Amino acid sequence: MAERPTYKLRFLDPKKRFPAMPEQPAGRSYGVVWKLFGEDPHESCYVVEFVGKSHVSLLGYVSVSGEAYKVDRPVNEVSLPDDPDMQLILDESDSNIGEIAVRGTDGTMRSRARVIGSPEGPMREQSDHETWNSARSLPYGEFMASMFLRYVIFANSESAIANTAGVDGLDADMQNVVDKIKLVKLPEPVEVFLGFNTSPLPDAIETLLYRVGHAENPSGIERYAATLMSEIDLPRLRTIAAKSEMSLARIDRSKLFYLNFDRSLLDQDEIDMLLAIECRLNRLSGILERIGAGLAPAASSPSLEGCALFDAWHIAKTTNDVPRLLDTASSDNPWGKPGTVACQPGGEWDVRTRFARIVEALNVVTRLDYTYRVNVAEGIMLVRFGQSVVDAMPQREYDAQDDAWRELDEDTRAIWAAEHDARVALTLAAACFAAGTCITRCYVQIAAPDSEQGERVVATYFFGRAAYLADCVPVAKDLESMDMDDMPCKRVLEAYESTAPETIEPAEVHARPRDDHRTLPPALRDLLLADTADELEVMEEDDDPYVARVVELREQAKVDRTGAFEGFSRLVEELEAKCAVAELLATGPVQTQFCDNQLVRMVLPVLEEDRSVRILRAPDALYFAQHEICSFYVEQEDFERALPEVRHLYDLARSSMQSHFALINVLARLERFDEIIEVARHGLRIASDRSAIGYLFYRLAFAYWNCDQLDLALACYRLVPRGEESGSSALEEMQGLMNEMGVSEPPTFEEAVETIRKAGLELPPVSAVTNQLADAAVQLVDSGFFFLARGCIFQMWRTMGNDELGSLNRSLG
Repeated sequence: MAERPTYKLRFLDPKKRFPAMPEQPAGRSYGVVWKLFGEDPHESCYVVEFVGKSHVSLLGYVSVSGEAYKVDRPVNEVSLPDDPDMQLILDESDSNIGEIAVRGTDGTMRSRARVIGSPEGPMREQSDHETWNSARSLPYGEFMASMFLRYVIFANSESAIANTAGVDGLDADMQNVVDKIKLVKLPEPVEVFLGFNTSPLPDAIETLLYRVGHAENPSGIERYAATLMSEIDLPRLRTIAAKSEMSLARIDRSKLFYLNFDRSLLDQDEIDMLLAIECRLNRLSGILERIGAGLAPAASSPSLEGCALFDAWHIAKTTNDVPRLLDTASSDNPWGKPGTVACQPGGEWDVRTRFARIVEALNVVTRLDYTYRVNVAEGIMLVRFGQSVVDAMPQREYDAQDDAWRELDEDTRAIWAAEHDARVALTLAAACFAAGTCITRCYVQIAAPDSEQGERVVATYFFGRAAYLADCVPVAKDLESMDMDDMPCKRVLEAYESTAPETIEPAEVHARPRDDHRTLPPALRDLLLADTADELEVMEEDDDPYVARVVELREQAKVDRTGAFEGFSRLVEELEAKCAVAELLATGPVQTQFCDNQLVRMVLPVLEEDRSVRILRAPDALYFAQHEICSFYVEQEDFERALPEVRHLYDLARSSMQSHFALINVLARLERFDEIIEVARHGLRIASDRSAIGYLFYRLAFAYWNCDQLDLALACYRLVPRGEESGSSALEEMQGLMNEMGVSEPPTFEEAVETIRKAGLELPPVSAVTNQLADAAVQLVDSGFFFLARGCIFQMWRTMGNDELGSLNRSLG
């Protein structure tokens, strides 16, 4: 076999690693280098495989004139072949389209792919199905190199690259690296994380250790998994598991595990232990991703030492994402239009959601708990994240050069943790600048837990955009090849140490509505039926005298129910008179409404077609007093007299779930099922809370049953969310209905949704509500009304479950 030498990369040599391609061998890394062998006017780049931390072997040479050749030495040592192995052929009539031709075994060139773009600009493969090169646009040299890898190197099973581990000519330590990371096919696939998604975490770990310990010839990945898991104090983990329920989740976008637990029940040492366990799981997961297995059973495995090399690389590679992140600055924002209204490009919503989306997808092995603040007008961001747990770092490292294991003591692991945090900080700065071209400055802070303050800042770094792009990005590209022990990133960041201001956002954006007298933009006025922010306040003043009277009357009711009832009646009359005066004094159409909370107020406009109407806030005491009157009649079981009172309550709070429930309960006692259906359907039009939706479907099902609409009743029972308060009753009643109908199986979820759709019902939360909340959230954030926006975003997060929304919500607090 021909000898394939390797070449050492210097620190500042320009290079780029490509993201993994589906066709490439597992566990390998490919890319391009430029000017590694001096100036060459004909060179676009060399196609290379990265070997170890700081070497490359040559695979190809891309010329500036559209040809690519197989090479294993620089062209200043060995002449290029007469004919290229791959060629870009541009269309004669349109130089922005063309094809890639590849030389076959018979020596003829055959077209293999269509391309769009030109050598002067970005290029992309044109394909009927998505490929690595159709999914991204690349500069000419990188495009040609990646196509060369896919259509020449990976497509040729006889290529030397398939046997890199067996070639001669490598340095001894490089040959050792290749030998250790070489994948060996296993007799049977092994599922490393078997049972981790179903068993309690201590049991899953102990079972893994048992399986590997009793395996006749465990693979390298199994042995490394057992090594990592054996570092865990299982008795202590079981003690912690008894104190706090814990569950293991998988985040698909970042390919990370997330261990859920209740921090309030644990001390800091216990929290640190769980975070270290989570990190071990993610380190192991990173190796499985690297060898192409993911969470599926692994069909092949590197050696134990190879796993350790991959593990160390996974920790060191944190800043590899920096160039990619900066390339996304001009890409579309998937959160730019969550409802019917698009955000302002480069505005607060755009920048904040871009940043959240970037960070939530980062594959960082340690727990990345972070908060951030933005001031787009000033072009500044501030990010704070929690420092790594020292125990999360490896306890030993494999040294390929010496072919020996090295124990990492506490001090060395602390150095690794600090260096890892510095690399995370450098990456988060890139995320800031990638979030928007308007961001010209950013602070990145590292925080440690503090028993008194909650957390304390242990490091602050300040970056200007231009300096970061010029000085930090080149460093970020090379850090993976630098030893963690030397703390290269942390030393670089010493020049950026700074102090951050207490706040970077103006105080007014966080003002509560009652203290915020700013005028709303026209679009928000129509959307929310309010002219100023303070009109959206739903909370009463703490010292409201009418609420105090309600409290007094409730105390009186304990000894004098009749007297208290009369007091509540007088209070209702008094407050209704005040509301009537306010309505008469209004200069436009108004409605007086009570809203339980801020979310209910945001949803209320869904029920109103006239955008000129403005909402006057009904006093809390009016609603409370009216509710007490309703309760008085219900307790007396005088439901006929309760009905008009509870209807009055319903009219006073049309978007309140509690008023719907109160009316439904009275109607049920009167067996007025047709009216229950009407009220429940109205409630489902505006409901967004899971428990409220469940209760409304439950009552609607029983009403339909009593109206002999059995299919609709069964569908409604099926749509009561499991685990909610009414869930068990719904299951029991559904079984009774099925027995009556002679049905053995309930409808599927999809069948139930289709049944209610035919009856004119949309599965809540309905699009009108979700769009109302999304449109309000976008415009409130862009307009600087963060307090009001948070309620909308929190509900969006509860409904949609996207981590980006949770991150965005925290950024506004």
